[in-house]
Amino acid sequence: MKLTENQPKRTVPQSVFDSPEARRIAKQATKEAWDDLCRIPARLLDVGNPNHPIHSGLFGYETQAFLTRQR
Repeated sequence: MKLTENQPKRTVPQSVFDSPEARRIAKQATKEAWDDLCRIPARLLDVGNPNHPIHSGLFGYETQAFLTRQR
C-alpha cells in the first residue's frame, strides 16, 4: 500500500511490539531466518548479500586494516 497525501499516517504504540505474543513471533521468525541462512552454502549467496564471504571485513577491508585507518 502506497501512502498518498490524503491518507493519514498511523502510529502504532510500542506496547504492540513489546507484547509477549509479538516477542514470541519475532523470536520464531528470527530462528527460522537463521536456520534458512545456515542451510545455504556461502558460495551460493549472491555477492550483494551482506552474508557473502567477500564481506567478512569492514567496508571491503580486513577488520584490522580498517581499524588502523581510523586513527
